[in-house]
This record gives sequence, C-alpha cells and structure tokens, in this order.
Amino acid sequence: MKKLLLSLTICCAAYTTQAQDLIQNIPANSSAVVTIKGSNVTDLFSIKEFENSKIGQEMVKELARESDGDLTSLNDLGIDFNASAYYFLQAEKGVFSNYFAIPLRSKSGFDNLIKKNNSSTEKIKTDGDITYMQDNYDGITVAWNDRMLVVVISEDANEDNDYYNYSDAVEVEEVVESAVDVAEDAVEEVEIEVSEVEETVIESTEDATYSNDDYYKKRQERYKRERQEREARRIAKTQKAKVRNLQKAKAFINGDHSSNNILRNKSYVASLGKQNFEAHAWAGDFINLYQELVLTQGFSNAFGMYNVEELYRNSSMSSTLDFTNTSAVLNIDYTMSDAMAKHAKAMYNGKMNKDFYKYFNQDKMLGYMSVNASTEGILTEYPKLMKSMFANSYDKEVATLAPLGADLLSIFLDEEAVGELVRGDMLFVVNDIAKKQVTYTTYDYDENYNRIPIEKTKEETVPDFIFMATSNGESIFNKLMNIAVKENEMTVDNGIYKFNTPRSVPVNVYAMHAKGVLFFATSKDHLLAIRNGSFKGSVSGEHKKNISKNTSAAYVNGKNIISQIPVNELPREFKRKINFLTSNTEDLLITTGKLKGNKSSTKVVLNTPEEGHKNGLAYFINFIDAFID
Repeated sequence: MKKLLLSLTICCAAYTTQAQDLIQNIPANSSAVVTIKGSNVTDLFSIKEFENSKIGQEMVKELARESDGDLTSLNDLGIDFNASAYYFLQAEKGVFSNYFAIPLRSKSGFDNLIKKNNSSTEKIKTDGDITYMQDNYDGITVAWNDRMLVVVISEDANEDNDYYNYSDAVEVEEVVESAVDVAEDAVEEVEIEVSEVEETVIESTEDATYSNDDYYKKRQERYKRERQEREARRIAKTQKAKVRNLQKAKAFINGDHSSNNILRNKSYVASLGKQNFEAHAWAGDFINLYQELVLTQGFSNAFGMYNVEELYRNSSMSSTLDFTNTSAVLNIDYTMSDAMAKHAKAMYNGKMNKDFYKYFNQDKMLGYMSVNASTEGILTEYPKLMKSMFANSYDKEVATLAPLGADLLSIFLDEEAVGELVRGDMLFVVNDIAKKQVTYTTYDYDENYNRIPIEKTKEETVPDFIFMATSNGESIFNKLMNIAVKENEMTVDNGIYKFNTPRSVPVNVYAMHAKGVLFFATSKDHLLAIRNGSFKGSVSGEHKKNISKNTSAAYVNGKNIISQIPVNELPREFKRKINFLTSNTEDLLITTGKLKGNKSSTKVVLNTPEEGHKNGLAYFINFIDAFID
C-alpha cells in the first residue's frame, strides 16, 4: 500500500501550479524545492489524453484493482490537476525531511482508496479535519484533508550514526568471537585425538565439553539479547520518526510556515524568472546542506582540510523544464561564489578559432563537441584555486604544503608557452559511422595441446572523426612526432603521421599540424585536402554561434544517427520500436554559456517532430507508449 501511495503521489504530481497556493506553506529555510505547474502541463496534455495512453491505461487499471472498482479514473482520486504539486527538502540539525505535497479537490477519493487497502481501519486516524496513516517500519507519514495531501519521509542522521556504529561494533565482535571459536575447536580436536591414547584424558575432555556447551549457551543468549536490544532501538527510532513526521505534516497542512514561507527566500524567488515552464527545481544554500550532510555525519575532520565555505558561499542551482510545440527545453543555472567565479572566468576566457568551420561539412556530420577555454588561464588559476582551497585547513602541514606545491607548479610551468602549444579552443566532429572488416587473432589447440594461432575477420562499426585545436607549437609537435617515429610508435608520410595501432583496433588515427591548427583524424584524405586547401567546409550560422559563443557545446544529429541502424537485421520485435525512432528522432543540443556575473547557464534542447505529436510533452508520452509491450 505504501508503494502504491508513493507512486500515485509522485506520478500524479507530474500533472499538477499554484491555484491553491501550497507554495505559501513551504518554509523559507527549505534547502530544495521542486514544482510541477499543473495547469501548464494539462494545457499541453489533458488527463483524458493521458488516460488514453498505454501508461495511463495501466495506471487506471491498477487504481481500479486497488480500489475494488470504486475508482475508475485518475480524477476520482480528488487531485486538483490544475494546481501546483511540490517536493521540498528541509535539513535541520542533522534531520533531513522530504515532503511531497499535492493539492486536492476533495478527500473522498483517497479515503476510499486507503480504506480498501487496509485490513484494519485502526491504521487510519483522524485529528480534527486531518486524516493520516503511518508506516510501522520507517514512520513514513501520509496526511490529508479536503485541500491537500502531504507525504513526509525523514531521516535523523545523528540517530543513524549511533545505530549503525552500534550494529557494526556487534558484527565485528561476532566475527572476532567466531574466529576464536574456530581456533578453540581446532585445539579441542587435537586434544581429543591425543585423549584416545589415554583414558584419563578422555574423561577430562568430556568435562571440558560440558563446560563449552555452557559457554555456547551463554553466548547465544547474549546474541539474542543484543538482537532484542537492536530491535528495541529500531522500534524506538521508528516511533520517534512517527512523532516527528506527523508533527511536520500537520504543520504544513495547517500553514504554520505561511508567515515565513519560501517566497521570502530571495535566492528561490530570483530563480523563478518568468515562470513559463512546466517544472522547476531549485537547490540553495549549499553551505547549509554541506554542514548538515557532512558535519553531522562525523566527517568534519576529513573535510576540515578544505576551505569549503569560501568556495561555495551563496552558491545555488536552479533548473526549468519547458515543453514547446517542437521541443523540450531544460535550463540549468548555477550561481557560484565570488571566489569560484573569479577562477572560472579566467579559465574559460577563450576564443574559438573561426578557421575550424572550414574543415568540416555539417551535411555529413553526425555531431560535434566543442570546448572554448583558455589553457593559460587554467594553468594560472588552478594553482590559485588550490591555494584558496587549503588556505584555512585545520591540518597545518597541509595548509603549508598545498600552497607551496601550487607555487612550485606555477614556477615550473610557463603558462604562456603551454598556451601557445594548445590555446584551449577545441572542436571534435563525428562525420560518419561506417562498418569495417577487422582482422584479429584467436587460438586453437592441436591433438598434442599445442596452441595454434588462427586469423579471423569480423565487422566493426567505427566512427569517422576529426579533432581540431588551435596551436602555435608546430615545431614542438614535429619534434614529439619524430621521437614517436624513431620508437616505431608512428609512421610518417608527406608530413602526416599515423599511429601504429594493433590490427584488432578497427580505426586508423592520423595527426597533422597545419595552418596554426593541431589535427587528429581517422581520414588521411581529409587531412590532405585541408593542407592542400581543396577541402570545402559548410557550416550554418546557427552552428557557428553555438560553438563560438559558448564555453562548451555538444550537438547530436539524431535523425542521421538513427538512419545508420540496420533495421532489416534486427529481430522482428524490435523493428516497430526502431521504426518509431527513425521517424521521430530529431536533434539534441547542449550548450553552456560564458559566465554572466556569477551565473553559469546550461541549456539542453531536444527537438521533437512537427508532425504526429502536438507538442514536446505529447512526444514523450507517445515515445513511452511506443516502447511498452
């Protein structure tokens, strides 16, 4: 029953915004909050449409079974699907409380469902207008009235430490005593063998056996007593959790935090933006979470070496999920501390080489990944970051040696010279995926058990790629490559170097330095065309912008990749699913922008087909349906 309630609460939450203002009941000191804006979701995909989907039909079927046919629709649950549902986390003095809150139109649906699934109605209790039930094992509490339902799950990290340390000590003691018992038994066996020679020793051995039986009996009694004590501690812990969870559930339902709710938290409010989303998640005050999660667990000595507060003060993270008619968009914003932002800005103050766009063709491209960083900035700022990380270490030796090591690194590294060798802007492009026959060696044995090598061939799928990095260190590159040639690790032909890979490796890799760029590629012809100036690149302005204006970008041409799958070679049961993918897969783009103030923003855009799906959310439901047997 507990599993059903949690599943329904969480799954139904995925359809639930702010009509009944449950957000006003969430305390301002919450560490994390997740919101599902029901009206935005149901505008995209109605409850009726969801019930007609395969996954919806399964949920309705299960609901009817659990309620003996009394509930035949998700609407019968009494949930207000046009209001917001919430999850939030509180961390106070080592107690971590997880809340799931759902707005209700009426409580009768849940009343009927729960009564049908409990053999004794004594498990369901009432206190005023609040009805609740609690799990006897871990104290999970489900409480509701006519306006809302809340599930509270909490853990006391302080109690967990005491309990598990006690259990571990007992287990160690039992292992040690078992080892002692084995040794004693071995000695006893030797004594018995010797006693077979002398009758008087036999008598003494029998007396020892009686003594050992008495010892084993006492030990078993002690084990039983310890198990009872552990069970008593567990029961006491559960009872305490029940009291705590019920108190928290009532406080939420009664609006005890309304005068100081999460809308008074500046970090949370700033993360909301225009609210044109279906889901929103926020986690703030990383230092508070660190202190609650780490320090209360007894790890303060281990983490005292690091200057965590300085590096993560005022840090927070938020994200939104927005479904449009042709895409699903996930935005992630990370607000970092002043100290961390200063280091990050220098590390990612790069400039992308525009010549890269001359060396690949987007029409033949399956995807790319770019990094727009500064090698000089990284080598300059990383030692500074290490020094600040250990600046206030409780360990005086670490506090002295770590900054010294960082200074030595700066002395031995010529940041500007290394930056000339590899500037920091890099682009990796996958042009194609092809099949290739690969020769490999296996072994068999003759009649005299002599191993005989046998050459075989197999077909491997290999990528055709090119990697580019801006570099002014052509002379250094050539020196390194020539050393590799002398060591028979590489061969060289007309200024293009080839790695001597084993025959079992299905791809050849070539290297070249030309036009101020360091190249690695699987196609020698591609590199020759670049060096000769005969290669004609073709890249749209949109891709150029994604690569040059962001610190990193990753693009996947889903339709082209899916088209590479040999559908005719797949089993019949997979063909329908693959056909769905072939007809309904579009592009994926992930970008991380340059820092604006202290904020780093990442965007994930999954494009969805314009035909066959009325919006991005409908696409995901249809996608799930296509893969449900």
